[in-house]
Amino acid sequence: MKTLLILIFAISAFGFTSFDENENCKEYFSGKWKYEKFDVEYIYVERTLKKQYEYMENGKYFYEFDIEWINDCKYELTYKGTTSPNSAAAKIGEKFTIEITKINDSLTEYKTVFRDLEETGKMIKMK
Repeated sequence: MKTLLILIFAISAFGFTSFDENENCKEYFSGKWKYEKFDVEYIYVERTLKKQYEYMENGKYFYEFDIEWINDCKYELTYKGTTSPNSAAAKIGEKFTIEITKINDSLTEYKTVFRDLEETGKMIKMK
């Protein structure tokens, strides 16, 4: 019984240290990321705490966003423009609200709200 309790505690402790849930999200935020559901040749993201660029077609075009933090794990992206000949889903100045639900140094899980649409997804940190 004691061994079982220690095992449960160890698994729980690993779970709590593997992801930062709603605290200290900014620590892992910056860098180069890919969406889990898209090939990196199609789209990847580079971001700092204040800017996000979504690069398309192996970096040939980009979509630019400003980042404004609401709290440590929630922020707004404001669409600024693109170099792509294809128009964006957003109009210049429109905002997306993103809440990071889990994050570590290799994976981000998030929820995005844009207009009346809500979507969840994952991003993988590129090395």
